Formats: sequence, structure tokens, C-alpha cells
Amino acid sequence: MLEYGNLSTRWKTLRCKLLGTADIDRWRDASNFDDWGNRTRIVAGLLPAEVHIIEFGAGRRLLKGYLAPGSRYVASDIVDRGPGTIVLDLNSRPLPNLQPLGFDVAVLAGVLEYIVDLASFLRWLEVQVPTCVASYNCAASRRRSLGRIRERFRRTGFGWINTFDEDELLTLFQAAGWEANAAVDWHTPDGSERIFRFSRTSLV
Repeated sequence: MLEYGNLSTRWKTLRCKLLGTADIDRWRDASNFDDWGNRTRIVAGLLPAEVHIIEFGAGRRLLKGYLAPGSRYVASDIVDRGPGTIVLDLNSRPLPNLQPLGFDVAVLAGVLEYIVDLASFLRWLEVQVPTCVASYNCAASRRRSLGRIRERFRRTGFGWINTFDEDELLTLFQAAGWEANAAVDWHTPDGSERIFRFSRTSLV
């Protein structure tokens, strides 16, 4: 299993943030991942039926098993997750144009926390798909507060690159042309994580 909170994880997180890269070694072995089945079920419940879905950070591709009949699924991750995987580092620039593939929905569960330049990623995503379902563990502290400094330090122990509260996160999405139209909490013993559904506000 992955280890959290140690010096090695914190150092790798800071290095990724400074260099704008991803910790590829961390994600190579999907058998080390936690069980996110409950979150996956919530995500699936926010998805329209009979749509073409791309899941970024697909991991073990659990979402595919929860989709409604008639849905089409494509996995994308930083490493190959099996046949048909679109291997893509979301921290690389420029990101490719996926429009010709005709995706209706993008899913990002447990992914946004690891993106260095979230604003530019959301602008890119807005061009690729009309709907997005994404989870995020929102910060509880205020920006520029002592609590935020402590929270940033704690989050580096999980390997998380960025730290936003819910208002800051929604502002980033809105600036990139997204509007939140649903939100559900996923409750765990360690706290709650919010899962949002966003729709594109502009015509592309």
C-alpha cells in the first residue's frame, strides 16, 4: 500500500509542484490503490445514461462496472491501464485535442488534487467535453491564514499538489467556463470529499 505523511512523499510532492510534473512511479501499480468503490458508485449516479465517457486517472477502471447500459467508456491515465487506455499526463503541456473522439462526459475522481496548473487544465477540459464530474477534497481553512499553511503541509503528506477551499475551486471552474449543477458528499472515516457535476456554459 502507498505510504502517506512520510518525508519521502512530502519531498516528491514539493518536487512535482516546483517542476510541474507528476509522480509517475506512484501510480504504476494499481494493485496498491485504496478501495474507492463507494466514491465510484456516487460518481456513476451523477452520470447521464447512454453517453461516451472518458475517465482520467482511471486506475483499476472500477467506474466501467457501474455505468448504465448503453454507455461507452474509455480509460485515461498517466500509465497504461489496459486495452484502449489513452495514456496522458495531465500536468504536461500542451495537452492534446480530444474533440475528434466525441466524448460527452469527463470523470476525474481523486485527480484534481494532483494537477499543478488547475486553471489551465480546466480551460483545456472545457473545450473537450460539455459535462464533467469531479471530486475534490476541499480545504477547510481560509486563504492566507495560518490554518491554510498547516493544511498545505498536511496535504503534501498525501501527495496533493494544490489546496483550494470550495469557493476557490468553484471560482476556478467558473473562470474556465463551467457551472456546477449538482454536488454530493462522499463520507469516509477520515472526512468528507465533495463530488461535483459541472456543465459547460459556452458553446464550442
